Amino acid sequence: MNNISQDLLAQLKGNGADFFASVPCKLLGDLINLLAADDSVEYVPVTKEEEGLGVCAGAYLGGKTPVMVMQNTGVGTILSTLGSLGLFYSLPITMIISHRGSPGEKIGAQIPMGVAAKPLLETMGVPTFSFSDSSQVAQVAQLVSHAQVAQKPVAALLDFNFWGQA
Repeated sequence: MNNISQDLLAQLKGNGADFFASVPCKLLGDLINLLAADDSVEYVPVTKEEEGLGVCAGAYLGGKTPVMVMQNTGVGTILSTLGSLGLFYSLPITMIISHRGSPGEKIGAQIPMGVAAKPLLETMGVPTFSFSDSSQVAQVAQLVSHAQVAQKPVAALLDFNFWGQA
């Protein structure tokens, strides 16, 4: 278990996050395992990013502070749901997104969405922040509060360097 994931989860919870949904991802594996074992938060594993956004929307409407944990390749599939649900209804969902296709990536097929993820999110009007250093964990976690103030989804792209994988 890596300390980055432990620190990130502690900081997210410290900023009010109490509900998490996730899809599988190698870079997020430790964080996902921590979520599954943490009885102090509600955690729902999902099979598709759209499903995760829907579950997070329901959690928010039920009084929770949701975080969607996903890989950036899912940005392409989530855009319609993000616009018609998350943005339209002003849902403060924090998206913690592993930035596959960033420097350090070993799978060429990940590169196109790695390049496109941030511009796609920004085109949709989602405040999107990139992080390359694990010392920025507290800044990533502050996005939970930022989503609440902005009253919209916000995204954190965490690249290979952030996870110490480059």
